[in-house]
Amino acid sequence: VCPCTPFSYILIINLAFTRSRLNSAQLLSVDFRSRLKFKMHPSSINQEARETLALLLPSFACGCVENNDFVSLQEILQQMDVNVGNYDGFTAIHHACQNGKFDMVKYLMSKGATTQLRNRFDCTPFKHSNRHFNIIKILKLKGATITLAPLRIAMDLIKAVKTADYQLLRAWYLAGVNMDYGDYNGRTALHTAVRNKDPYMVTILLEYGAVPLVKDIWGRTALDEARINNLSSILKLFHPRFTDKHHPAAQ
Repeated sequence: VCPCTPFSYILIINLAFTRSRLNSAQLLSVDFRSRLKFKMHPSSINQEARETLALLLPSFACGCVENNDFVSLQEILQQMDVNVGNYDGFTAIHHACQNGKFDMVKYLMSKGATTQLRNRFDCTPFKHSNRHFNIIKILKLKGATITLAPLRIAMDLIKAVKTADYQLLRAWYLAGVNMDYGDYNGRTALHTAVRNKDPYMVTILLEYGAVPLVKDIWGRTALDEARINNLSSILKLFHPRFTDKHHPAAQ
């Protein structure tokens, strides 16, 4: 069937909608790749089909990422910019980061994928890395930065403390965020850990660089909370670094 006919036009669209149901074996098959390459050949399709295909290619690319199909992805990237996103603004590297595809992330970066593009939900690939520590490390090494507002980060940190989500805390730490960001009331993750009387969580936060001297809107620090509630096990963690007035950290 000639790719410029209405039938092929529909076939291209149908293929895009069914891409998520294709398994790895189908995506890797020579037959699938040859048909895909044939339909994408610029000289074989008219302008209308070419424009439609340009809109669909990012979804094809994301499907290849999810299925670890480097061969088909390479062919697709010959026809599109690696930084073009789908209808939600998700680029191939957004999907690679979200799904923990470390080798895909490295490959896409070698092809010029940027880590600072935001999708429709205002998230960069870095934000979608979630708990994939190896991906977070390589993105940070390549200069990626968190672009979320401090308040949103603070809310995530506090939620992680409340739910004892140590993996999420570590992900934020590896991303290089300030662990002392405060919520609407200026209360930090460490305020929350002290309020929960959780010495282990306090220990983790201290290791990640949090300090108990940040004041909330009422002028109270996490150290104050520990003293007021006589939390000796937590006060021991703060002493002498944050309790000795002559210690640099307490000044």
